[in-house]
Amino acid sequence: MYRKLLLAAIICSGIGYLFAIADGNMIARWILKPGTIILIILLATVLRNAAKFYKRSIIAGLFISAIGDSFLLVSGNQWFTLGLVAFLIAHLVYICAFLTRWRFSFLYALSLIPIAMYSFFLLQGLHEGMLAGGKNGLWGPILLYVIVISVMIWSAVMSRSRLATAGAVLFFVSDSLLAWNMFVTPVPAAAYGVMISYYIAQFLLAASIEKS
Repeated sequence: MYRKLLLAAIICSGIGYLFAIADGNMIARWILKPGTIILIILLATVLRNAAKFYKRSIIAGLFISAIGDSFLLVSGNQWFTLGLVAFLIAHLVYICAFLTRWRFSFLYALSLIPIAMYSFFLLQGLHEGMLAGGKNGLWGPILLYVIVISVMIWSAVMSRSRLATAGAVLFFVSDSLLAWNMFVTPVPAAAYGVMISYYIAQFLLAASIEKS
């Protein structure tokens, strides 16, 4: 019953944030954007798993993500960079969690190829867009971030967790959409696509706690 209430609260909070974007209500955005992640954290705490390190790492990653969400609500390159750093740390924490479930397989290891190819083409487009827009000062942090999130996806694949893999991939989809809209070309309804994929990604990462 408690889980169902939390799930309902997560859905309502996430949808509420989408309405806050449409209305331009900054107070609601400040409450609901990180608030939805806090609700996912509460759900994660009640999920059962004998591997305490994995559970604590996922919860830590979610908490750091909530901090990053708050940074990104403030305009300015310095705040964007702080948000980027927060999420980069969150991904490193997620990687530590996935490594505890690492099960090497040559076939699974080959997943690094499509991940690397996608990351290369994404970075190529971002680099051209950033140079054209005069934002090449952010290129270094963006490059490092894409490398880290790519490793995060690969480590999720190697953990053999479908939920973690789906969550990691959706996280990259969300970040790719955000970056492309910000540095390359406007994407219709990008803000909604970014947040929907982001919230689902974080929920799936939290759900992976219970599924070994």
